[in-house]
Amino acid sequence: MPLKMTLNERVRQISRQLEASESHADFRLLRAIEYLDVRLNSDGNSDSFLIPTSSEISQEIERLQGLYSMINEYDVEGAGAQRFLRIRTSTEYRSVFSPFIAELITKDLTNPSAALDETLQEWRNLWMGNSGRLNGKQQRGLLGELVILRNLISDDEHGLVENWVGPLGNTHDFESEYINLEAKTTMQQPASVHISLIKQVAPMEGNKQLHLIVVGLENGDDLSLNSEIANIREILKDSDFITNFEHVLRKSGYRNNHSLFYERMYSIIFIHSHQITGNSPVLDPRVLGEIPSTVSNIKYTLDVYGMDMQEVTEDDWLSYASIIRGD
Repeated sequence: MPLKMTLNERVRQISRQLEASESHADFRLLRAIEYLDVRLNSDGNSDSFLIPTSSEISQEIERLQGLYSMINEYDVEGAGAQRFLRIRTSTEYRSVFSPFIAELITKDLTNPSAALDETLQEWRNLWMGNSGRLNGKQQRGLLGELVILRNLISDDEHGLVENWVGPLGNTHDFESEYINLEAKTTMQQPASVHISLIKQVAPMEGNKQLHLIVVGLENGDDLSLNSEIANIREILKDSDFITNFEHVLRKSGYRNNHSLFYERMYSIIFIHSHQITGNSPVLDPRVLGEIPSTVSNIKYTLDVYGMDMQEVTEDDWLSYASIIRGD
């Protein structure tokens, strides 16, 4: 049967169905594509794609790094037990798995094992980071930074693009003489964020301000990493700062030729901020004392839901921009 959807449409449909599957408490096989007899399931930890087969039941084996297959029987609602070729990977790799499956279903699925072998051969050099693609966590982190950048430059403040320095290896995501902004993105509820470097949320010396800005995301249909990049490119297209933006974007690991893998849609549920001071409930190296030279990479989880967080308003964005400029 010829496919009725474009590749991008298939990727988005598979991703949406996997997200929908996560909301079911019990194991349930959802139809991946309406007009194909293929199924999928996700429990939030593993994503699975299933193709009907008459082959013998087999043990699960690893086909590529982190990608597994097996043949087993599963109950299909209203149809009883059926035998499927099940392909499974971690939910963290959904941005790669969805395009992989979208390619797989273009094959002749009357022989599922042969179709899988053919697709594996085509994807052997593309799977699991060999192509340098951003994983799900990296995508969401970059998306949070871009949401903040878009808000900072939306009022003709194009020059503030030069203050986006996180991907260049700086301590904070946005830096200036008078204020630094540290961006964090979370889908956790209650909200918590990962602190990968103790200095990221440690009080600044002197009068310089540091603000932690947390972007809360949920699965939705409002924005994606691709759409946010397109929005910023549109804002900057006639300015002298588009080259700077593209340079830092490339340093973040984003590549235009990988855009197919960055279609996952989100909605913003909040953007909150907290000014880091000596009274903030964070790890402060000055309070901890001198850290031995043998201790490195101190990382921790910060439960921001327990902090005094304020909603970021339009006036706040204008205030941040003004301080960054040194007004």
